[in-house]
Amino acid sequence: MEPKLSQTQSQKMILAPQMRQFLKLLELPVFELQQKIHQEMEQNPTLEEPEILAEPEPIIEEDQDRVVEDNQIRDILEEMNTFQNIRKVEGSGRDLSSADNGEVQRRRDYQESIQTKALTLYDYLEWQLGMIDLPDHQRAIAEEIIGNINDDGQLVATTEEIAEKIKATPDEVNQVLSKIQMLDPPGVGGRNLRETLLIQLKKQPGDTFLAQKVISDHLTQLERKQFDQLSRLLQISPQKVKEVCQQIAKLEPKPGRIFYHEKPNFVVPDAAVSFSPDRDEELVLDINHHYVPNLRINSTYREMIKRKDLDAETRTFLKQKIQAGLDLIKALSQRKSTIQLITEQIMKAQRDFFSKGFAYLKPLRLKDVSDRIGLHESTVSRAIQGKYLDTPQGTIPYKSFFSSRLESSENGEAESQKSAMERLKNLVANENKQKPLSDAKLVQLLSQDGIKVARRTVAKYRGILRILPAYLRKN
Repeated sequence: MEPKLSQTQSQKMILAPQMRQFLKLLELPVFELQQKIHQEMEQNPTLEEPEILAEPEPIIEEDQDRVVEDNQIRDILEEMNTFQNIRKVEGSGRDLSSADNGEVQRRRDYQESIQTKALTLYDYLEWQLGMIDLPDHQRAIAEEIIGNINDDGQLVATTEEIAEKIKATPDEVNQVLSKIQMLDPPGVGGRNLRETLLIQLKKQPGDTFLAQKVISDHLTQLERKQFDQLSRLLQISPQKVKEVCQQIAKLEPKPGRIFYHEKPNFVVPDAAVSFSPDRDEELVLDINHHYVPNLRINSTYREMIKRKDLDAETRTFLKQKIQAGLDLIKALSQRKSTIQLITEQIMKAQRDFFSKGFAYLKPLRLKDVSDRIGLHESTVSRAIQGKYLDTPQGTIPYKSFFSSRLESSENGEAESQKSAMERLKNLVANENKQKPLSDAKLVQLLSQDGIKVARRTVAKYRGILRILPAYLRKN
């Protein structure tokens, strides 16, 4: 084939830099957004966070005798003044960033004070290890062992792997491991569920022989609650099987679980919905602005760029920085208004949820909201990603309010998947544990509530909710 030139014509969607910046800011959670803003302020000297403003800042009017010939500079100044007026109107005549500077500092100090390092399972084991008299080579093995114990308290590396890494023999590793397994919490250092439970039983006073035998040889039957089969295999009465199973039920399959709550998980909602104190049934929306600085362009640089004697290099630099600052301020304002529009639609669609809970969630799709507010579905998806809403029912991820539509019920109203799952969970929670509800029975009960779902759908929802089948839920 001979090389040749050809022309093709195609259409492409190219996002403007301002739109790309808006979309990036839109998908950031509050804390990440706060860090991004501080980073921008460090790189752009024209941006500032106002402290206390005694009175509204005067609008800059151009002096006809000192009109700057550069049209781009004049456009920037006009845009800056117009946008600043809009922000004052949105704030009802009050600059939201004019909070007491001491209050802002107290809030930051409080955040730093509560984000202290929590005690982990590794720290606890290392502290206990320091109280054991071990030779140096055994101490090195012990430190390698506890470094391979996961958050559940289980040893995730084999003795051979540890021995190879620490230049020791498997027998030496097993010898030290037996000492680690004597530490607290009971069961720590087990290599699997069976060993974890056996370690705990061996530490318990009294007769644990039968319990150890069940775990060693018949763990599968125990997991499936095949008590009749256990009675035949062990040649003991059903009552004795029940006593042994109750003994095993008191053991902890994940010894490290007690340290789970030590890991803080901070969530800052982007907005809050509450009932009005004056009108009980009226919902009130409050967009969280406490953690997002309210920016403006520094007045010194605004005046400087109007000077005729300013050198070209400085003028170009200021033009770029002021324009970048204005783009950031507009993007932040767009982000706030977008989240507000989406939240208002959630309030309208999910009103029953705020007063009654998850069982009353209505079907709501991203497309439903995007059509109502005139934004693309992908923009709505970006806006709710990683964001939370503070409600009377707790702090809820935005995505929890969106659910696909199930088949219409008898009364003509559609049910959401989440509300159906919530009702399924309530049915299982209130069932007779001696005779747990089968999937077929759950389908029948949901149908009586006006929710039409297939049996396989109930099984699917059970899996999502981590609800065991009926034969495993039987007490």
